[in-house]
Amino acid sequence: MTKHKILIFIGLLVSCNTYKTEFGNAEISEKISLTDISELSKNRTEYDNDTLRIIGELHLDLENKGLYKESEKIWIHSFKPATELDSVWKKINGKKVELIGLYKSGKTGHLGLYNGQFIEIYYIKTE
Repeated sequence: MTKHKILIFIGLLVSCNTYKTEFGNAEISEKISLTDISELSKNRTEYDNDTLRIIGELHLDLENKGLYKESEKIWIHSFKPATELDSVWKKINGKKVELIGLYKSGKTGHLGLYNGQFIEIYYIKTE
């Protein structure tokens, strides 16, 4: 009986892992400076087709896949080449993340409610 209790305890410790989760090329984070979403909202076309590094809360629902911070939101078209969405959906949904990806300005996403999108993600890390 004691062995079972120990195994259950170890299982709980492993399942409550609070370590950061990373996908993609971590080296790129050293080369790309952080862009604040509020700065992005001031002049979206200035950042069109740029590789951006942004921090926000990730929301992954059926018709809403985006990075949110306050009232700003950016649609996420694809998590490739960093990872496949299906493999990380539950691990990163609802968490604060750092994303590095190729940004495209303009109305996009579900019903055009987003003011831009990441068309590719090169790196993603939960905080």
